[in-house]
Amino acid sequence: MAIAQSFFSSEEEAEDVAQETLIRLWKAWERVASAEEAESLTVRVAKYECINVWRREQSRPHTSLSLVQEVTQPMAQNEQPMEGVELSEAISRAASTLTKSEARLWRLFAEAGMTAAEISAITEINVRSVSTMLSHARSHIYKLLKEGGYIDG
Repeated sequence: MAIAQSFFSSEEEAEDVAQETLIRLWKAWERVASAEEAESLTVRVAKYECINVWRREQSRPHTSLSLVQEVTQPMAQNEQPMEGVELSEAISRAASTLTKSEARLWRLFAEAGMTAAEISAITEINVRSVSTMLSHARSHIYKLLKEGGYIDG
């Protein structure tokens, strides 16, 4: 956790890295010969996971200026909070800025109502990875909606 916290400013990302690191260590545990080797492996895996998360964030598609303005345009002070249909449209616009893989998982989760385990079963992606990617997608969408004044927070 300390390695990931020094790499990221977000505690949520650090927790995701720590979880993925523990999963990888659990899978390799039988091949670890000593406590020193376990510690060394833990550090290497945590750093590798940090780089993976960073790369995923860097590969997030750049959005057009009009889409960013549309999603992040704050409400006027006298406007009322958005109604259900308008909020759904804002969420859809924010979701369109996700990476291709995050968008695919998000559609299965949000539109098809599938659980992380169900998504894992059909995509053959580790359930923890599915959960991590959904968490990133949710955070990204939430951030855009919050920045745009669509939700309080």
